[in-house]
Amino acid sequence: MRQRSLLWLPAVFLGVLADDHAASSVSTLEFKNRFVESGIVPEVIAALDPSVSFYASYKAGDDGHDELLVPGSTLTVAEAAMPFEFSVENLNNATNVTAQTRFLIYLLDADAPDRNSPTARNQRHFLAGNYTLSGVNSTVLPSAQVLAVPDGQLRPFTPFIPPNPAPNTGVHRYIYALYIQPARFNTAGFETSGMEADIQNWNLSRWRTQLGLGPAIGATFFTIDTNTNSSGNATTSVGNGTSTGATILPGQASWVTMAALFASLLALL
Repeated sequence: MRQRSLLWLPAVFLGVLADDHAASSVSTLEFKNRFVESGIVPEVIAALDPSVSFYASYKAGDDGHDELLVPGSTLTVAEAAMPFEFSVENLNNATNVTAQTRFLIYLLDADAPDRNSPTARNQRHFLAGNYTLSGVNSTVLPSAQVLAVPDGQLRPFTPFIPPNPAPNTGVHRYIYALYIQPARFNTAGFETSGMEADIQNWNLSRWRTQLGLGPAIGATFFTIDTNTNSSGNATTSVGNGTSTGATILPGQASWVTMAALFASLLALL
């Protein structure tokens, strides 16, 4: 009987493994809390009260599987490449959003060049507008709708600069934020507002005033750990979007939990 029971263990354990990369929704409240816990609010951003859940999706781990970026994920440098997908949930909570609404997205490093001495704080790594609701569901989180740029209309003000912080400069926090784009920028570049191309020490308050933006309707963030015990310029994470905080969010891997489950199953036999 014991041998017969053991035959079920691989199937059960593999079932847990197969579900390990499954993405789950994150509430807007959880997004808000994670920004406060990380110190980004109020250290970098005065406040964040997201009306939508804003996601990026990336290729994770050695196998390059699709992973949902949840707030507080720890990524390797390779994983921090340009996301292959942006998506949103809870759009019904956002005001003045229609099928024709356009959005802009940025990525910045809050801790450039060094977490202990961020003299280039808010170094911009990406800024682009004209994102629209595609009407297509995310391949990673089917309950989210993909944001896409119509063909020929992706003209980034700041083309994507892959994050690659120097070794031993601490844990860098990288922030993606989503804004409703004022209609005049549907055809005009951000430079027409007086915005400058310099990417360091980006003054977010001044920028919002220049473009006439409201508050961010969504935001997320990830970290890259550059400490000496990391792998190269990467992180101590195994590359699966592991949270740096105490809270383990939906969709984040926990090998400790799986090992404990496996041990519990063995103990029952």
